[in-house]
Amino acid sequence: MKTNLMWFRSDLRIRNNLALYSACQDCEATILALFISCPHQWKLNSMSSRKAFLIYKNILFLKKELMKLNIYLYYHESTTFLESVNYLIKFCRKNKVNNLYYNYEYEFLEQKRDIMVMKKLKKYHIISNGFHSSTLIPPGVIINKKGEMYKKYSHFKNRCILELLQNSLNDIFIPKKRKTIILTSNTPIVPFDFNFHRFNEQLFPIGEIKVLKKLKVFFKNKFNKYFTNNNSISHDTTSMLSAHLSIGVLSPMQCLFLLFKYYPNTYAYYVKKCCWVNELIWREFFKHLLYFHPLLSQQKVLCDWENNIKWNNNEKHFEAWKRGKTGFPIVDAGMRQLNQLGWMHNRLRMVTSSFLVKNLLIDWRKGEQYFMSRLIDGDTALNNGNWQWISSIGSDSAPYFRIFNPILQSKKFDAQGKFIRKYIPELTKISYTNIHDPNTWNGNIRRRNSYPEPIINLADSKKTMLTVFKFAKYKL
Repeated sequence: MKTNLMWFRSDLRIRNNLALYSACQDCEATILALFISCPHQWKLNSMSSRKAFLIYKNILFLKKELMKLNIYLYYHESTTFLESVNYLIKFCRKNKVNNLYYNYEYEFLEQKRDIMVMKKLKKYHIISNGFHSSTLIPPGVIINKKGEMYKKYSHFKNRCILELLQNSLNDIFIPKKRKTIILTSNTPIVPFDFNFHRFNEQLFPIGEIKVLKKLKVFFKNKFNKYFTNNNSISHDTTSMLSAHLSIGVLSPMQCLFLLFKYYPNTYAYYVKKCCWVNELIWREFFKHLLYFHPLLSQQKVLCDWENNIKWNNNEKHFEAWKRGKTGFPIVDAGMRQLNQLGWMHNRLRMVTSSFLVKNLLIDWRKGEQYFMSRLIDGDTALNNGNWQWISSIGSDSAPYFRIFNPILQSKKFDAQGKFIRKYIPELTKISYTNIHDPNTWNGNIRRRNSYPEPIINLADSKKTMLTVFKFAKYKL
C-alpha cells in the first residue's frame, strides 16, 4: 500500500486544491498531511504579525476540515526553510512516504527549497509531485514567440483571456473521505514563535467555508456595482478577499468559477471587460513574472537604469510617512488605515507609494518592506510588482513622469472627506472644501487642530523627482 504525503504551505484549503486532490486519487493509498511553520524565516521575509496570526487560525480550521476526511494534519515548527527541508525528509523516511504532493510557490528561496527537497527525496526513491494551484493558468503557458514571459501587461492579459475562454474552468471537488485515519502521533498546533497581532475577523473571516460565503455575498450584493464603486476608498466596495488569496484559503480559480456560476450567460463579457477580473489578471501577471524572475522577491529589478537613481532617503520623512504624519491628509489617512487595520484599499496603496517614491524620493524597497511588515494580505509577487510599477522601474510600469497628485486623488476619491475624518480625528471638524489641501487652510483652521504642516512642497518635489529620474534613465 502506498503512502502519500500532502505538504501544505500557502494553500490552506481542501477545496480546489490540486495537490491534495491528486494525492487522494488513489483510494487505497494512505494519506498524511503536514504543515511546517518557519516563523524565523517569515520574520526575515517581513511577514506581518497579523498575517502570521491569520495563518495560524486557518491552520487550526484546516486541521478540523481534514479530520472530516479522515486525514490527520501533522505540524512542526522550524526556524528556516533549510531546517524545514531536513525535517520533511526525516518525516517522509519515518512514515515510509512514497509520494510527496505540494503546490508550487514562486519566490526565490521557496523555489530553492523545493528543488532541494526534490533532489533529496529522489535519493530515497520518493517521488515529488508539484502543482500550480495559486494561479489561473500554469506559469510557462503564456509566453511570447521567444519562449519568454511577456513584459507588457496588455499582451499578457490578451493571451490570458484567450486561454480562459478556450478552456473550461476547473473547480476541483473536495476529496472523498478516506476509509480509515492514520495517526502515528498527536502533536497539537501551538502558536508560532511570533508576536501575533489581532485582526478584525468580521472583515477577515477564518476558514474557507466563511470565505466562500463572503465571496458569494460579494457576487450577489456588490459585484454589479463594482465597476462604478471600485475606486471608492471605502472597504465596503471591495471583495476584501486578498488576505485569503495570499495564504491560499481561496484560489483565483474558485473566484472565476463562482463568477461563472452567478453570471453564466455573460461570463465571456465579464472576463474581457470586468475590472474585478482585470485585478485577478494583474495578480496572475505578477505571479507569472515572479515564477520567471524569482530574484524579484529579493528586491531586484528588471530595468537597467534603476541603480542610477539618487534616492534622498530622508529618515524623518520616512518616519512621517509610516506614521501618517506627512501633512497630506489622504496619504496620512491611508497609512493610518494600514497601521490600524493591516489592510489598505488598492487606490490608496498607489497614492501612498507614489508619494513615498516620487515626492519624498525614498527608495521603493523601504516602502515595499514596510508594507509587507504591516499587511495582513502581504503577497510578495503582488507587493513587489505594484511597488515596481508605481516606481516606474518594473515590467510594464507607469512612465516615470506619472505621479499621483495626493490632493487631486483625495478630491476625486474622497470628495466629502469621510475617509480622511475616519482615520484622522484631528480633522473631524474641517469642512470638505478645505480638508484635502492643508496649504489652503487659514490660521483659524490650523489653530483648531494639531495636524502637522506638509513636510514638502508638492510642486518642488515633482520637479526634483523628474530631474533625478530623467538623469538616471538617460545616463546609460
